Amino acid sequence: MAITKNHTILALETSVAQATMILANESGILSQKSFRSERSQECDLFTPLLDLLSKLPSDTKLSAIVVGIGPGSYNGTRVGIATAQAIAQVHGCRVAGLCSFEGVPEAFLNKTIWAVGDARRDSYFLMPVQNGRAQIPPKLLDKEEFSIRLAKCEGPKVTFESPERLPENIGCLESHSSAGGLLKSFLARSPEEQEDLLNVPIEAFYLRPPHITKSKKTE
Repeated sequence: MAITKNHTILALETSVAQATMILANESGILSQKSFRSERSQECDLFTPLLDLLSKLPSDTKLSAIVVGIGPGSYNGTRVGIATAQAIAQVHGCRVAGLCSFEGVPEAFLNKTIWAVGDARRDSYFLMPVQNGRAQIPPKLLDKEEFSIRLAKCEGPKVTFESPERLPENIGCLESHSSAGGLLKSFLARSPEEQEDLLNVPIEAFYLRPPHITKSKKTE
């Protein structure tokens, strides 16, 4: 599905190290930028973003924003969501949050792919993605159960991890989500599904609840 006439969409993906952003309307891509940032997305994001938004035609407001919500970099995901929400307030539009694995190239192979990764604390996650859509929440598994279940999964297995972080011999392909992939996934949905996404409050895709350190009680 193409972008509706007189609509302009911004897509952001900052939950991965190779962050990307794209500005598009019914005529095609107006501008796209990328930058690599491991830990300082909040500093590295704004120069390319301002340059990208400068390509927005005068007197034109964004119609919607699509943003990757992880799983991925905790800091990068939060920066992307906060940035999308701030821009949305200025333009009077809404934000759609998509699982970042919906933005990988393999998500559009017309077959089920399996998103896998290290969930830390001696566990791993496994999640099916089909036609650019995450099907169910990820399952957190220990190493043995992860290897057993993954061996039964047919189709490509993709990860954002470096291979050394995963068990040996599981045959995973290291992949990368992109703003263009997220936009493609959003536009592949029906208008009703897009509307549903735009009405859902944006939250980061945490594999586990964020850990909050409690302050020590004073006597």
